Amino acid sequence: MRRFRFCSIALSLLLAACGEELGGSITFPVPRSGPRDPVTMPGSDAGADGGSTASRGLDAGSSEAPTSSGSDNGIFPPDSAWNTRIDDAPVDPRSDAYIASMGASGKLVASWDEEGHGLPYVEVPDGQTKVAVSFWAFPKESDPGPYPIPWNAPVQIGSDGHVLVVDRTNGWLYELFKASRNADGSWQASNGAKWNLRTNDRRPLRWTSADAAGMPVFPGIVRHDEVEAGWISHALRFAINRSQRGFVWPASHAAGSCDLGSDCPPMGLRVRLKKSVDISGFSWRMRVILLALKQYGMFVADNTGTDDSWWLAGAPHPDWSDQELLTLGALHGSDFEVVAHGDIQPQ
Repeated sequence: MRRFRFCSIALSLLLAACGEELGGSITFPVPRSGPRDPVTMPGSDAGADGGSTASRGLDAGSSEAPTSSGSDNGIFPPDSAWNTRIDDAPVDPRSDAYIASMGASGKLVASWDEEGHGLPYVEVPDGQTKVAVSFWAFPKESDPGPYPIPWNAPVQIGSDGHVLVVDRTNGWLYELFKASRNADGSWQASNGAKWNLRTNDRRPLRWTSADAAGMPVFPGIVRHDEVEAGWISHALRFAINRSQRGFVWPASHAAGSCDLGSDCPPMGLRVRLKKSVDISGFSWRMRVILLALKQYGMFVADNTGTDDSWWLAGAPHPDWSDQELLTLGALHGSDFEVVAHGDIQPQ
């Protein structure tokens, strides 16, 4: 089975990231003073970027070192691949070829914004009413309902239509792809999966999920609350221009067009920001994200459906600054390297 996914992205961010090629100038409103800072300590020097890093995970005296080293974030066990640091893991022998395939000169793009584009999610309380869910494309590879999806659960803008529901109390994650709500409150979707957040269970081999790689979506998105706290203790996810018809652990599914074993990355490939890359010139919020990319990396999880790669996933929030997110475009594919992986499984 071959399937291609198309990532939705804020048009303003993508155009700005490609502004040089388009030959036009992209303007944005003057950014606000920054998100509200409920953890700023009395007497701290709250600058224009919204507050001192001293009250957050980043050490104000260092451009990179966090003051917290815990990785038990409640989303999968601490020994999960998502929660495992890889900053000292060996580089894959084919790293340069993979990076060239994805685009060594391509810019890192934040595929979310303050206007609502990106991958929204909802956290539900214990006892949330479960509703029926029907699957019309891949019912045999989908976990049957009911799912605890609220009436007003946010649906991702664009053709992907992801719905992500987190039940931390009971330890479950529910995810849908191409989802829509019916008039009676039930839902329908192309396919879906539920994940036990207290285990490291994977999908059956060659089964899809709500993501092309057969992996969960929610653990890999940049979330505003974590950035505000100053510490992301898990890997992220991103989409690339094209992938091969194979996958590597922890992925379980491929959705590529390239030959197996080619230079196109397999689904589940893990990429990290090189240690040598200087991130001190970025705002503290962007440093939180970039430090996570150095320590935990990001998984190839989807195809963009375009010639572009490096679409980093995140959740929308009104307190993001589009102008600040655009600064991630100063980094390119050549600033990353591929972490060594195991055998490639054919789809």
